[in-house]
Amino acid sequence: MTAMNQALNFLLVDDNPEDRALVMRELGREFPDRRFCHVTDHKRLTLALDRGPWDLAVTDYKLNWSDGLKVLTAVKARWPDCPVIMFTGSGNEEIAVQAMKSGLDDYVLKSSRHHARLAAAAVLALDRARERRALREAQTRHQQLFERVPVGLFCVALDGRITEANPAMVEMLGYPDRQTLLKVDAGDFFADATERRRWLAAVQRSGVVERFELRLRRYDGKLIWTEINARAVKDERGRTRHREGSAEDITSRKRAEEKQRNSREQLRALAAYQQSVREEERTRLSREVHNEVGQALAALKTDLFSLEKTLTEGASPASLDSALERLKGLPGAVDGIMSTIRRIATELRPPVLDDLGLEAAIEWQIEEFQERTGIPCEFDSKVRDPKLDPDRATAVFRILQEALSGIVRQARATRASIHLSEEGDKLVLEIQSNGRGVAGRGISVRRSLDLLGMHERATMLDGEVNVIRHEGEGTSLGVRMPLQRAGEKN
Repeated sequence: MTAMNQALNFLLVDDNPEDRALVMRELGREFPDRRFCHVTDHKRLTLALDRGPWDLAVTDYKLNWSDGLKVLTAVKARWPDCPVIMFTGSGNEEIAVQAMKSGLDDYVLKSSRHHARLAAAAVLALDRARERRALREAQTRHQQLFERVPVGLFCVALDGRITEANPAMVEMLGYPDRQTLLKVDAGDFFADATERRRWLAAVQRSGVVERFELRLRRYDGKLIWTEINARAVKDERGRTRHREGSAEDITSRKRAEEKQRNSREQLRALAAYQQSVREEERTRLSREVHNEVGQALAALKTDLFSLEKTLTEGASPASLDSALERLKGLPGAVDGIMSTIRRIATELRPPVLDDLGLEAAIEWQIEEFQERTGIPCEFDSKVRDPKLDPDRATAVFRILQEALSGIVRQARATRASIHLSEEGDKLVLEIQSNGRGVAGRGISVRRSLDLLGMHERATMLDGEVNVIRHEGEGTSLGVRMPLQRAGEKN
């Protein structure tokens, strides 16, 4: 590169005006757009250095007031990036070597056959200075990226020493500072020796591993899940020098995945359980319809056939009297059948829930529960408007039914209390019993699925179900649901 795109500032240090003119002529040919600052004493040098920066300094070695080595030192101390060329006729090889060791960029003799070299040396010195600046800026950017990137970065020697770790890596592993981390052998971080061998084998086999999941041990001893991307850095002979890469804490993601897996398993179990419950309910209804309604209808049909036969075959007065008595009993039999049908229909969905609302339905269910089980229940309602959204009312009512069934099947309670209230924009149903509770260690699979079913009912309507076991005092089950009144739109 021999042409510059902008004006260059050259510092020219020489006592001899003819030599300064020579430098200006030679450099002017290569750099048309340039400015020179002439320095002929120490004062002017100090002023010039303060006025910088300078793109290039050209100095003689022998000066009346100093020497080229001192000028070199002064320039580099003030402007480290400024290249310096010594253009002299009074130096020697020893001085040249000393100057080069001190940071001199080039050494050109003041002889006619070397004059042309001055411009070439200047071009080369400027290019090298530009490359050094670019390299330093790139290193600075790299270091800033290394320090600021939110992902852990590391470099590990073949003997297991950690040679580099950025702040994110230090923070992820919970170490107080980088130096403490660098004192630890990398092998000590692995929670499982088998995982470490798998990781090392993968790096050695392909040279690169991507999204490798393994557990690492933090400074406090806790284990975290990490995702590692790493590569083996090799020399020109293909031998591994060290390993470097990134590590990201994915513990939260792994927990979420585990929770999702558990949820899927629970949902599958719940679906199977609900199907089983539906089949049980169908079987029960079929049995009740067949055994109670069917048998009652069969008996009624038999009586009707008998009456028809008696009335059409010229029966005796005594037979007619008997038939009349049987006829009087038919309305009662029909009433019994209708009562059974109403009971079955009520079990499927109590009409009181649709006709009178949630509060009345809960009251009816509690009375029915007390009569059926003999377990006394208290009911307290503070709901200001019992006519709630039908979906929410149905969900709350079904949860109540399931909870009461659980009290009988699992809790072995001798008393219960039910409270219905409002807290802000929430409908709150609380069911308390003095039994052993649903949160005990002996909870059955069926009861667990019952609870899961309650949770699902509530969750579908943005509600929640909480179970709290009070040691020695029984259990409370709380339902909270957004309060949306009948007739309101979502």
